[in-house]
Amino acid sequence: MTTPPTRKDGDDFLVYNLKLSSVGPSRVTGSDVTHEPNGLDIAMKLHYVMGVYFFGGEAALGVTVTQMKDSMFTWCNDYYVNSGRFWRSGSGRPYMKCNDCGVRFIEAKCDKTVEEWLQMVKDCKFGLNKLLVYHLPIGPDLSFSPSLFIQLTRFKCGGISMGLSWAHVLGDVLSVSDSFNAWAQVLSGIKSNGLFHIPKQPIKPKNSDDPVEPLNLPGSVKRVGPVGDCWVTANNGEMETFSFHISSTHLTHLQSKIWGEPHNINQIPSFESICAIIWHCIANVSEGGVEPNIVTVCKKDPIHTKTGILSNTQIISTIKADFSVAEADLQELATLLVDKIKDEKSQIEEAVERENDGACDYIVYGANLTFLDLEEADLYGIEVNGFKPELVYYTIQGVGDAGMVIVHAGPGDYDGGGGRIATLILLEKQLAKVKYELKKNGVLLETEIE
Repeated sequence: MTTPPTRKDGDDFLVYNLKLSSVGPSRVTGSDVTHEPNGLDIAMKLHYVMGVYFFGGEAALGVTVTQMKDSMFTWCNDYYVNSGRFWRSGSGRPYMKCNDCGVRFIEAKCDKTVEEWLQMVKDCKFGLNKLLVYHLPIGPDLSFSPSLFIQLTRFKCGGISMGLSWAHVLGDVLSVSDSFNAWAQVLSGIKSNGLFHIPKQPIKPKNSDDPVEPLNLPGSVKRVGPVGDCWVTANNGEMETFSFHISSTHLTHLQSKIWGEPHNINQIPSFESICAIIWHCIANVSEGGVEPNIVTVCKKDPIHTKTGILSNTQIISTIKADFSVAEADLQELATLLVDKIKDEKSQIEEAVERENDGACDYIVYGANLTFLDLEEADLYGIEVNGFKPELVYYTIQGVGDAGMVIVHAGPGDYDGGGGRIATLILLEKQLAKVKYELKKNGVLLETEIE
């Protein structure tokens, strides 16, 4: 089936000739196989992970759509949950019916080369990457809504991009990258790891005789909605995304600006340094003098291992500054982000599980100003024909009004030595002011301003 592009002015025609199909497991998963999301999964259900992997012509040489789909048939055997559809139980709680309906696969074309596209990316047009990711939220008909979209875009030079849109209710970015890396291994002819059994989550039934206690949500979670069967976050304004590259040299300069001249720059936390500066800049432009004194920090759990099981495992913490963030010393902010991490996963789990009827909906990203650390995500672990991606880019859809900052590594070939990519997702009216503050504080260089 071919879906013609919507005719709009601007950059929409850069990617065209979209063709949609479905890919599912090559064997029947089984009858009545279900996956029950736990409380943390449900708290993340209005968020979506979106990523793009760029490969040059050498990497894509000889790789056909048939080969990709064949490898995905095998991959979907292992990650069969990706191919299911959400339903609701009698109580209204969503669950996944693993009925092999498949993931949505999209083919597209672009008349630019990968090099030309990445140059546009370097010129701070990261927003163009949304054209490389086919995204539809879950709903309003749950039983017909895929939770995973994969878009293959072929460029003029023979290179490709692989864009994915993944429902966060299935797992966090760590699960996404591990799962996608596993698909690339199958494509390369490496034997799959075999079927991953998803452990059933025990759900405590409600008892009408149980005393009703007030629900104490952790500070990192905000109740919204209810949204019903259309899993979309309602915002008070347009959310805009802006990404910029921080070279390794510039990152070292920023770290020295905060921490002084240490003996070993490698021991200075880069994520907290970047977030401290951005936090300070956002506080400086806060309207009505209401600063974001409470922030949420999401990081990889140190005990997280590559089990292959899809899950939300990241540490989620709420951090409060008992002082003016706009007037604070940058080192004080960075130290706060390093030292005050306290995992709230179990609290979120317990609070959401008590809403067994599924009548309540929540957001985590953007409930407070949220900082997501993806430095340790294995984003460049994927290989095609022995080549790693030239660039990987990740963002989040469905962020609340308080906004979000994502930090992940840039490849060595892209920036000459490690650097970082920072992505800001903020209300449109706020973002222009924040970009000015970032420029004034030396975070954005002149060439990085649109």
